[in-house]
Amino acid sequence: MPTWEVRDPADPRLAPFAALTRSGPRDTVVVEGEIAVERALASSHLVTAVLLTAAHRQRLDALLDPAIPVFVATAAMVREVVGFDFHRGCLAVMPRPVASWTDAVRDHDGLRRVLVAEGLADPANLGAVIRNARALGVDMVLHGRGADPWSRRAIRAAMGLGFSMPVIRCDDLAQAVQGVRARMGEAARVLAAVVQPGAVTLTHYQPPARAIVLVGNEGAGLSEALRAQADDAVTIPLADGVDSLNVAAATAVVLYALAAADGDGGRRSEPRSASGAVK
Repeated sequence: MPTWEVRDPADPRLAPFAALTRSGPRDTVVVEGEIAVERALASSHLVTAVLLTAAHRQRLDALLDPAIPVFVATAAMVREVVGFDFHRGCLAVMPRPVASWTDAVRDHDGLRRVLVAEGLADPANLGAVIRNARALGVDMVLHGRGADPWSRRAIRAAMGLGFSMPVIRCDDLAQAVQGVRARMGEAARVLAAVVQPGAVTLTHYQPPARAIVLVGNEGAGLSEALRAQADDAVTIPLADGVDSLNVAAATAVVLYALAAADGDGGRRSEPRSASGAVK
């Protein structure tokens, strides 16, 4: 693989790595930290260049494709390139992952768990939700009207786990839910995680064999258009005086309940009755 030791932070070949602190959507994504870079390199996504210290270079050697330009520098010089007190010593540059839900559904056999995150404004929350989803058996994450999952904070919160599963932006989440549900089959249920009277408490909910889980904005919750797609409304029982959980924590609880049902002797429930259905 082409490897260069670099000593000048103004080297024009390093310019893409300086984009780490730029805000707003961009075509190039900068991944920081050895764990996240390792997951990007091990994924099907294209990595176009790596900047790292000699120690990180040695540890990641087996994953570095011979075609990827590798720039080796001191930790101090890496900090100069990114322009702040950066201690992770390892960066990768890649094109922004782009996919459509129609292609992802077509290419994925046996969808069982899909998570839909609508309007999550905090990139750290969105990243944590993606991390939870990957850890708890979700096959695909759809998102829209919120933070960028390929921003620095979101990738860091997700620990790079968004590279190992489809994470897809949808302009029309309600339409996407309809299409994904059709692909999953009649046994699939759409459940909305909400804080509202009349919702079924998670401890009394019988998870379906296949589920699409909806979680919404940290303050406003789910839009009416998306709520209209849900068969069931579920809520997490909380102690008196506590009105809600952080969206990432609530998502983890709901997904764990579904995963626990998967591991309980393989038992599956029939679709629920109208009790707790979203009107």
